[in-house]
Amino acid sequence: MTIPPDTPAQDVLARMLVFVEEAAPLALRMRAAGLDMTNKGSDLGQALTEADLAVSRLLHERFGPDLIEEETAGDLGHATASALLARDAWTFVADPIDGTRPFAGGLPGWGVMVAACRSSWPRIGVMSLPVWNEDRAGPAQIGPPETARGILLAACEGQALWAPTQGGPTTEPLRVLERPATRTGHVGWLAVSAQRYTLDYGRGWFPWSEGGSISDAALLATGRLDATLTSNMPWDLAPILPVLEALGFKLFHWPDLAEPPTAFIDLYDAELSGHDDLWMICRDRDQAADLARAIRRA
Repeated sequence: MTIPPDTPAQDVLARMLVFVEEAAPLALRMRAAGLDMTNKGSDLGQALTEADLAVSRLLHERFGPDLIEEETAGDLGHATASALLARDAWTFVADPIDGTRPFAGGLPGWGVMVAACRSSWPRIGVMSLPVWNEDRAGPAQIGPPETARGILLAACEGQALWAPTQGGPTTEPLRVLERPATRTGHVGWLAVSAQRYTLDYGRGWFPWSEGGSISDAALLATGRLDATLTSNMPWDLAPILPVLEALGFKLFHWPDLAEPPTAFIDLYDAELSGHDDLWMICRDRDQAADLARAIRRA
C-alpha cells in the first residue's frame, strides 16, 4: 500500500501503530509455537527466523514500494536509498524483528520497529517491545502470547509517547513520555561496538545491553541508560532516532564530537553499513565529551 505524499504526520503515525499492533501478536504467536533459528550466510552474528520473514511480508503489505527493510534490502545500494529518503514523500525504514537472538532465545530484549522518513531524515518512529515487562522473579520462560506484557514507544512531530501493551496491542491510550532525569552511569554497548572498542570503567561509565538497538533505545528512553552507541545499519537507527531526539538526545561522532550529516543516509557507506564509524547518542555535548574520553579503540 502506497502512502500518499501529502498524508499528515499524525495519520502516518496511526498507520504505523496499526502495523505494529498486527506484527507484535504475530511474532508472539510464532515464538510460542516454536522457532528454528538460522544464520544469514556465514555471519553467525546475523540470526534469522521464520518470524522475521513473516513480519517482513507484513511490512510490504502495509507500506508497499515506499519501504526499506532489513530482510529485503539486499543490493538496494546507497544511491537508491538516498533517492528514496530524500523525497518529500514518506519512506519507511523498518526492522521486522530487532534482537532476533533474544527473541528466539526467550529473552525480553527484542521488538518490532518502523520509521517514517521524509526530506532525508527519520520524522516518526514506532517501537513495540511486546515482552519488555517480563517477570524476572523466577526462571526465564516463554509464556502464553496473550499474557505477554510490554511497552510501545513512539514519536511524532517532536513529541515522544508511550503506552503499556499486553499480547502486542496497547492497553491504554498513548501518553507523553518525558525526558528521563536519572543518571545511571551506564551506556548501551552493542556487539558491533564491543568488537571494535573498549570502555574505561575508571572514568565512571559501565556497559549494559540486552541484545539489540531497540532494547538499548528503550533503556535510554525510560531512564535506565545515560547514553548509547550506534554503528550498525539504517534500520537499526532510523526507528529509534525520532523517539530519542524528541527526548532531547543527539548524535555525536566519536571521537571528535562532530555533528551528523544533514542526510540520514550519509551516516552509512556504499553497502549501507555504519560499522566504520561510531556515533554516540547523548543528552548534550558535555556528556558526549565525557563519554568520548572513556572509549578506546580495541
